[in-house]
Amino acid sequence: MNGVSIKYFVITIASIFVALGVGILIGFSLNSEKFVQKQFQQQLSLIDKNLVELKKENDRLVKKIDEYKSQINQLGKINDTLVNAYLKTCKSNAVVSLIVTSTDYSYNDLIDFLRKNQIKLARIVKIKRAFVDVLNNKTSDFPEYKLPEDAINTLMLYAVFDMKDDLITKLTEKRYIEINRLSGEIADTILIAGGNTLQNDTFNAVDRRFIEKLKNINDLNIVGVEQSYSELNYCEKYKSMGLDTVDNVDDLTGKVSLIELIRGGNGNYGTKKEANLLMPNTFTSIEVSENSLKKRRESLLEQYQNIQATNVMP
Repeated sequence: MNGVSIKYFVITIASIFVALGVGILIGFSLNSEKFVQKQFQQQLSLIDKNLVELKKENDRLVKKIDEYKSQINQLGKINDTLVNAYLKTCKSNAVVSLIVTSTDYSYNDLIDFLRKNQIKLARIVKIKRAFVDVLNNKTSDFPEYKLPEDAINTLMLYAVFDMKDDLITKLTEKRYIEINRLSGEIADTILIAGGNTLQNDTFNAVDRRFIEKLKNINDLNIVGVEQSYSELNYCEKYKSMGLDTVDNVDDLTGKVSLIELIRGGNGNYGTKKEANLLMPNTFTSIEVSENSLKKRRESLLEQYQNIQATNVMP
């Protein structure tokens, strides 16, 4: 009997402890749930507060951006006004020929700009990619000519003096070049429009040869230009050959710099490492520009007459 009583007592005590444990566990779980809910609500409240602050900051920044946009628009209008005033005041009677050596980028916007601002365009020569084969004597289309010398000479004489021969005609017909003759005037300024992608560096094959030949013409104004997004910086190479340059001719500041160089100014302008200034900080006076242009024209006319008389190229 005593053994049964003790066994029953032990089971009873164990049951009590199990019940207490279960109760404690349930109580702890209930308290934990309330704790988690409380923490979750606090986090939600904090997030909501932060969202309100972020919305206020976003509204402030949007307002600031609108203010900056308005200022930029105003500055753009002011710049346009100043540039238009400069172009009207500092007109140039220079005659320009454009040689586009780049085969990756278009310069139609530049041509439109020059025409819009009454810069006299005499001739436009666009070099095609296949022309490199002509210069490297890798074509059988011109057996009667000495290449590359004859090809460079004939294009130089055409661009500057409007002297056209059979080779120009053949190069055009076979689509090695594209030409557009706008007037028969002697060009006192030559623009070399270069720049290419990394996969198409033709500077030594094309540009260098043109520049070396053009520099033999006394008093000729030669300017090298490229666009700001050109992968290869041709203006750095133009500068090394002694040319005035504009490496951002697609931008407003670049266009102003170009006009100043056409008027007889000097310098290397733009945004790349070869540039000394973004744009000119002083401008050539009308009197100095006209005197410089007069000297160039007289010299070029004399050289043109000598070429015709002696049939000897510079």
